[in-house]
Amino acid sequence: MVPLRRVATAACAGLVLALCGVLVSKSATGDAETDRQSATLADAIGYPPQSDAIGFARAALDTPLGKTGTFSVLQAEDLEHEDPDDPMARLVWRIHRDAYDSGWKSTPAFDACYSVDFNYYGAVSKPSPMTCPDNATPITPPPLPKRNIPPDFSPALEATLGTLPETPGEAEVRAALAAGLPTPPVDPVTNLAGIPPQVLIRVRGSDVGVALLAHTGGSKDCVLGRRVGGAVRVWSLNWRDLGPLEKPCSPEAALGS
Repeated sequence: MVPLRRVATAACAGLVLALCGVLVSKSATGDAETDRQSATLADAIGYPPQSDAIGFARAALDTPLGKTGTFSVLQAEDLEHEDPDDPMARLVWRIHRDAYDSGWKSTPAFDACYSVDFNYYGAVSKPSPMTCPDNATPITPPPLPKRNIPPDFSPALEATLGTLPETPGEAEVRAALAAGLPTPPVDPVTNLAGIPPQVLIRVRGSDVGVALLAHTGGSKDCVLGRRVGGAVRVWSLNWRDLGPLEKPCSPEAALGS
């Protein structure tokens, strides 16, 4: 006959193992909150489109969650693909949760890891919980130079258009813009100089249209300017204006607006 104390001890040991199993599983698969955070993040970085896995990693680390000390990207892998619908990149990220004791419930600290594939249009499916890789080192993507159009470009474009000769050639307009537009500033955080926008020009007699175009990731930054009948106008197009079925960023659009 097995003593009652031994039975009770064995039962408690089994209970402890079961609880430990739950905790290990929880550490590997996260909880409802980390599931929600991961799904929200995957949706957020799906647009604008990225060109590679490091681009998605950079976008993830630029989100509010990514900027916290509890989030890290562990893997960024480029996948072979042929079509925009094919998965092109895979990320693995980790969300750390500190231990929490509310007084009536104690939650141990854990790390929750997720894997998610992306194609050109965004996340292919919901992030999949996975066991965190052993001894994984968080990824820090190298910084990129800024490609936006700084605010001082608009008044400089307006001033340059206003000083052009009455019937300039395209070469004259391009030379005037090269001299009149400012140099993009150096980012004080990365110490990288900004990339100048693309300058597109169209001359029709005395009328001149100019488009300044910058590709910022998968989106665009656009400033249009024109001199028509001697009158100068400069304006910007936002991302809504620049949608696939909306206005183009072109000197022809500047002349026709």
